[in-house]
Amino acid sequence: MDRDSANATRLRVNRIALTQQLNVQELIPKLVRARILSVNNDMPYINEGTTSIDRARRLVNCLLTPTSIGKDVERGQRPANWFLIFRSILLENSSSYGELVTALDNTVIRTPDFAQRASDAFADKTNAPRSHEFRESVNKELLRVSKPKQTDEQKSKTPIKSNQEQITKIEFDPYAMNKISIEGSFQKVVDNLTYLSQIPEHLFDQLSCSKQTYDCEQLDAEHQAFDDMRRLELMNNLMKQESALANQSVFDTEIVDTILSNSKNHHYFYKYFIALSSIYGIHFDRQFLQSFISSLDKQDNFIKIIDKGFQLYHFLHGYGRYELCRQVIERIVQALTKKVKQQQPTIWNYLFRACCALIQIHNQGVEIKDAWARIEAANEIADNLKTTGIEIPSNDYAWLYFSASQTAYEDANFDACIQYCYRGLTAVDKNNHSLIVDLLCSLAQGLTSKWIMNKAQATAVMAVQYAAKYCGRNDPKFVYALQQLVQFSNEFIQDARTVELSKYTFDRARTVYGYESIVVAHSHRALSKSLITLASTTFSRRITQESPSDNKSTDFSQTPFLHHANEAYRIAQDCFGVEDRIRLFPFKMSLAHALQSRVSSDQTESKDSYFSDAMELLEDCLTIAKDTFGTMSFKVAQVHRLRSATYLSKKMYNEAEQQLNTCLQIYKLCLPSNSFHYLVTKASLGLIYKQQGNYAQALTNFQSISSLLDTKAQSFRWINMVLESLIECYTHIEESGHSEEDPATSSIAHNAAEKVRAELYEWRRANVKPADLMNLIQQEPARTLHQFLHDSTKFQETTNRVHALMHTQQKAKTRMSLPIPTTNTKTHQEA
Repeated sequence: MDRDSANATRLRVNRIALTQQLNVQELIPKLVRARILSVNNDMPYINEGTTSIDRARRLVNCLLTPTSIGKDVERGQRPANWFLIFRSILLENSSSYGELVTALDNTVIRTPDFAQRASDAFADKTNAPRSHEFRESVNKELLRVSKPKQTDEQKSKTPIKSNQEQITKIEFDPYAMNKISIEGSFQKVVDNLTYLSQIPEHLFDQLSCSKQTYDCEQLDAEHQAFDDMRRLELMNNLMKQESALANQSVFDTEIVDTILSNSKNHHYFYKYFIALSSIYGIHFDRQFLQSFISSLDKQDNFIKIIDKGFQLYHFLHGYGRYELCRQVIERIVQALTKKVKQQQPTIWNYLFRACCALIQIHNQGVEIKDAWARIEAANEIADNLKTTGIEIPSNDYAWLYFSASQTAYEDANFDACIQYCYRGLTAVDKNNHSLIVDLLCSLAQGLTSKWIMNKAQATAVMAVQYAAKYCGRNDPKFVYALQQLVQFSNEFIQDARTVELSKYTFDRARTVYGYESIVVAHSHRALSKSLITLASTTFSRRITQESPSDNKSTDFSQTPFLHHANEAYRIAQDCFGVEDRIRLFPFKMSLAHALQSRVSSDQTESKDSYFSDAMELLEDCLTIAKDTFGTMSFKVAQVHRLRSATYLSKKMYNEAEQQLNTCLQIYKLCLPSNSFHYLVTKASLGLIYKQQGNYAQALTNFQSISSLLDTKAQSFRWINMVLESLIECYTHIEESGHSEEDPATSSIAHNAAEKVRAELYEWRRANVKPADLMNLIQQEPARTLHQFLHDSTKFQETTNRVHALMHTQQKAKTRMSLPIPTTNTKTHQEA
């Protein structure tokens, strides 16, 4: 059973309550706006109802009939996460529908014939002989050799593990996969214990067909993870049925210890936890949390429980359960605070690590002020320990620097982000490859946002090569590094090779995670941006021929960049919930960008609909940005820039100019005058002046921009537009001088234009062959981490200003932070 079928079953089970409580008149406009109901088919059918209950019954029928939905909806079928949106609409009136939503959530879904269908999951219906071989090979991997039964005398000599029951054998049968042999405090074979974990068929097929070594390794690891997941669920069911285990928790079993301790394989289990919670209502993550809290309250083996708590935190953090992560760490802090009087160094070290974890949680919720306060607290703990001669472990220090760099990045303090990363790379244990990749990726983010091109490229490539060599190409860190390289390529290279890299990253993310994780959603976003940029720079926003399903389609609504932006937003809603406006902010921005690009390329009557949808999203984004970051923040300026581009797509020049001027005013306050974000916005304003025929004003803008460019060291595509626009302005002024018989002005403009043409020619000649990133990521790193740091020490000279910077963050009035003061404008450019 898939999630969509499970949600439909929830509606069927609660059909009577739905028909009695739903207010159709209130819900229909919202459901139509969310594209769950169609205007031409569903609304007439519902309105034909003679009573309110009859109309509610018809509404439920429409929800349960997906084939009739979307026939007249311009942008295709109803959303895949329609139930989540429907639930969110009900919660908008929680006083009326709160109990109804609770009933829907608590509806338990069961599958009586699961055993038969689980065995069918091994079958490839297109090739019966091969499926038989595949099933046999999987069965061999999953079989466990049972231990010989012990005699009574042997049992008396063997210590009984009261809270760790080991599953030692699972026997598979095509018709009854429910036999399990348990050994421990008792021996028996338990029948009729079912499990609901399902094999991800598509993923296994994809991996089994791959000839890559790392995909074969992942296939083996997936089989083991699936085996462990069923053991966990069977153990959970056994403990519910056996009175002897009534006081035990599945969290205290060895199988959970194995899952949590092997962080490299955490992501293999996420897909099963997602399926069990969203389809069947089995929430192991919540069970783990409650069991951890219970163990912590008992105070038995305190240090071991705290260690396991941090393991649980890392598992839940990768799982995307940030609120549960917060509860885990807050409980750890409470327990540690009670033991502070003992003055044990271990307690203070754990408190330091807890601060690092809380910084990460605050970053996820964009709680910037709280994150800076935690950074300050961690530094105070480290300083206090130094006075007593105790040093914080280097890896813990590196974790602090990585977390702080992410805080600085979210706060648009890219200088601080870069400095923290260099300090972290200097402090980290050189065998902690996972944290090294994190720091390299964060450094690439900061350098890319600063538009320091050469360093950003070298760092992003280094991160990918390092992750491939030391973590593996089927590791989440490799995907994370690829995403930073795609971000760099989207900013600077912007050609077909960027799209190729984005597609490779998207494919790796889906293969490595095997389910629609938030990482896959970010890969959708990056691919959408790559396609938009390629269309705008090389095809004048002409729609590319490739469709989302890799087959030709005449449906203009399913353009690739809009498809990927919609998918990213849908997955993010699944992961975070429809109501989480802060975490959905970047996905709304990506969708608005795709809609804006669709407006630019669309020549049909639906253009106005795309425009209104984009403006509605941007209005919501502007409210979120102001409430979260401040009215004069970097994020607010980004929204104004995108609103300007959206207005410009409809040739609303005055509104577009107003938005860009607002954006420039904000950038003047929060960025240096030579920041490329500021220059790009100024260039956009120059383009508006040029399109309006105001060449004198446009010329002034482009002249001020070109004076700050270093065309010998910079090669991103945006330079081409600036120089070409500058030449066009000079040419127009030259022609105007001829027509007005002003030879002096005409001659000056001609000479200036020739000078810019020569500069443009040299720039194109020097950058005719951009770096082939797809080739670079297949190579091993040419430098060690020590050599990389030795070559990248330019920014380390100002690291002693980081501590003062953190105090500056708290004093800002109109935004979360202020930029690092700079005395040399060339600090922001390549040497």
